[in-house]
Amino acid sequence: MAMRHWSRLVGSGCVRGVGRGWVRYSSAQPSAAAAVAAEPRVAVGQQADFGFLESTERFFDAAARLTGIEASKLEYIKKCKGMIEVHFPLQRNDGSIEIIQGYRAQHSTVRMPTKGGIRYALAVDSEEVEALAALMSYKCAVVQVPFGGAKGGVVIDKNKYSANEIERITRRFTTELIRRNAIGPGVDVPAPDYGTGPREMSWIKDTYVNMNPNEVDGLGCVTGKPVGQGGVRGRKEATGLGVFYGIRDFLQIPDFVERLEMSTGIEDKSFVVQGLGNVGYWASKFITDAGGRVVAVAERDGAVVNPEGIDIVQLKEHLNETRSVRQFAGATEILPNPADALTLPCDILIPAALEGVIHSGNAEHVQAKIVAEAANGPLTFQGDQTLNARGVVVIPDLLLNAGGVTVSYFEWVKNINRLRFGRMSRRLEEKNTRSLVEVLERKNLNMTNEERELLIGGADEEMLVWSGLEDTMAEAVRETYETSVAKETSFRTAAFYNAIMRIS
Repeated sequence: MAMRHWSRLVGSGCVRGVGRGWVRYSSAQPSAAAAVAAEPRVAVGQQADFGFLESTERFFDAAARLTGIEASKLEYIKKCKGMIEVHFPLQRNDGSIEIIQGYRAQHSTVRMPTKGGIRYALAVDSEEVEALAALMSYKCAVVQVPFGGAKGGVVIDKNKYSANEIERITRRFTTELIRRNAIGPGVDVPAPDYGTGPREMSWIKDTYVNMNPNEVDGLGCVTGKPVGQGGVRGRKEATGLGVFYGIRDFLQIPDFVERLEMSTGIEDKSFVVQGLGNVGYWASKFITDAGGRVVAVAERDGAVVNPEGIDIVQLKEHLNETRSVRQFAGATEILPNPADALTLPCDILIPAALEGVIHSGNAEHVQAKIVAEAANGPLTFQGDQTLNARGVVVIPDLLLNAGGVTVSYFEWVKNINRLRFGRMSRRLEEKNTRSLVEVLERKNLNMTNEERELLIGGADEEMLVWSGLEDTMAEAVRETYETSVAKETSFRTAAFYNAIMRIS
């Protein structure tokens, strides 16, 4: 099936799409890697599951039917407003020339700027980017972040390029976006995603600022930057921390946990985590710090299991050193097939890596009571339906995965204001609290030095960022749960409903 794009032809023959009012056209077939990634995981004779984009649109449609909004407006909200496809040459270190392909989709421009990550992966294609951009629109609306949704990607295997080649690719891709007015603090603000991080975001920032030297808000053109280059403290942990807050807050709702015959809180709950990248690692670390047990972790080459709980920090160190989870000393069992971890018995399953890992071929065998979507789109539409029919609760990605964009919003605000969080208030807070402590001590209320310092210390930027994220996730969980009860529907449909109503 041909890839779908929303664009119009401009400039040279190797560059497509700019601006609004774009039209749909067909292009070449997807790459072999993309085709393999999209291969349906179903038994012979079964109908293939919907792809990522169609699954997202089906989830939207289920919620849209509850809104009472006219069909034409719903169709406008659902459709991607624009897709840019670019091709540019890269001179490799050996002197050869390679053509690099990249995409940037802007799904919703009702709220501006648009916002979304840039990923580097061979499986990137226009349909994936469009689906991720749509999900970002709804995600921002769920957590009340005033952005539209966008997403970008470059079709490369990052491991096959040197650092200076990655830098040239990043800077050239940024230049192509600048030429098409598809990046800027008031237009479209990228962020890290799969295969990218603070290093790539710093290159994007540097390229944009150098090409727009008179733009005072230029630092806000991208988020996820290193702290020394306009980033915000707490961004690295943000998505995983948001996952933790979301799960924790749902588990504090008495009616919810009673229905599942569970106790309240994270403590003593068993977790299986698929993917130990940035999101999976930080979610797992915060969960174990709160008393939860991660009993299995799946990675590319297998899964490690320990019913007594896995030391996440040690496992991450082992993975960084060996690029494998095998031979991890803290495991009681190693599963050669990482997909087998998805069907292990546990209280909560956290898919934190790829799209479409739970589908019609394996959803029937999931033994968790709750599936918490830390990744974007880990359930297909059919997989979600199967879990719902079995009574397995799904905490959806457009809520649970929103920690990253929430803290990106804080970073963007910091860049626009050009003022570090806490700079105006921290010392005053310390002074006021110190006075209170001195009064208490004069009343013979003795404290240890540790207790004294804990009370006196004012909130720094990281504490303020984490507090803001905690408040955001708590409010989003509350709204989603209340809508779910009022509409007698799933958390996913409730979250989509809230997003649609807010966008409309």
